[in-house]
Amino acid sequence: MTSCSHPIVDLKDYVFFQEGPGLRKWQWTEVGMKVINVTNILADGSVDISNTSRFISLDEFKEKYSHFAIDAGDVVVASSGNTYGKVGRIKGCHLPIMMNTSVIRFRPINPNKLHPDYLYAFLRSDFFRGQIERFVVGSAQPNFGPTHVRLMHLIMPEWEHQRRIASIVSAYDDLIENNSRRIEILEEMARRLYEEWFVQFRFPGHEEVEFKESELGLIPEGWDLTTVAETFEILGGGTPSKSEPAYWEGGHINWYSPTDLTRSGTSFMDESATKITDIGLSRSSAKMFPPYSVMLTSRATIGVVAINATPATTNQGFITCIPNKRFPLYLLFHWVKNNVDRFISLGTGATFKEITKGVFKGIELVVPPVAFVDDFQQRVTPLMDMILRLQRKNRNLRTQRDLLLPKLISGEIDVSDIPMPT
Repeated sequence: MTSCSHPIVDLKDYVFFQEGPGLRKWQWTEVGMKVINVTNILADGSVDISNTSRFISLDEFKEKYSHFAIDAGDVVVASSGNTYGKVGRIKGCHLPIMMNTSVIRFRPINPNKLHPDYLYAFLRSDFFRGQIERFVVGSAQPNFGPTHVRLMHLIMPEWEHQRRIASIVSAYDDLIENNSRRIEILEEMARRLYEEWFVQFRFPGHEEVEFKESELGLIPEGWDLTTVAETFEILGGGTPSKSEPAYWEGGHINWYSPTDLTRSGTSFMDESATKITDIGLSRSSAKMFPPYSVMLTSRATIGVVAINATPATTNQGFITCIPNKRFPLYLLFHWVKNNVDRFISLGTGATFKEITKGVFKGIELVVPPVAFVDDFQQRVTPLMDMILRLQRKNRNLRTQRDLLLPKLISGEIDVSDIPMPT
């Protein structure tokens, strides 16, 4: 236990917690009651169920599972998989939704004794995370469950302190959420401009342009139909031997795995979770590529896309696209994002799907005239620059919040003189 000036109590005496049922594949339907999964809980603490494909029929839900429905304000924690311990909070926009077996939901038994916002803060603290680490079992599929949660403890400041702690943490959360909404709007603006000009061909002056037949359908006169291989360079990745410490210890070269991108869910990546050394780079098939290239996951999970903001390498689960003057960064980025379904359809493999570099090179695409390319780049660059700045602001805010959180929870920082929230 960490040293703490606040009382430490049994979590089960103050918190209602419940794990979802063990639903089977044959129960999934295309519509009905949405089912939350660990993948819907993002690393930044948000919950995204916009792309969920998991439903059960409403009749089955009403008959067997209505008591697993999640309410707005409930806190959900991933309880299995390599990203166990992720914490998110359900909002009204997520409803209706129910739990699955890999998710545990938490709520105060008595909100007048345990403030819901304080509980949300506590479940993101190192104190709670440390308890998860002590109880988690399994190596291939690490997990913890309600039987473990029953043995956990809760730091329980007096009510006034709970409110003050919650208000401080919520201030950071609100700033992060506001920035995230701005990022979504900017990304949507850039995406729509790309689709308007280069998918629907409603670019400035399109009314006066003749169209011609091509293997991709009608395209504007003066626009070139070509292949990836003829348009921009691509690179693969590699993994230095894990048994050689010299390839990893003290590494300073960013080395991305697909998990880095899926956990982040952002358009830009500044830093990888794991880094390799110079000798690790030289003695593997990993290749260094310049900043502001476009990384595409190409196996198992095909189609996660991000831009590296610093020099980087990847493992072999990527195809990295190098922009050039003819096909510059943001045209390339949005072309890749727009064609993910196409890449998935071209994937092959029995164990897991992969789109090979050879297949990728042969993909046909339309290259606009330089004037349109330059115009698009000039219009979109300020939007993308702002997205990167907001992402970095959010990262700094999360770092500050996460450094502050354990000190607030433990009582190391006295919040007695902080004004009560209204």
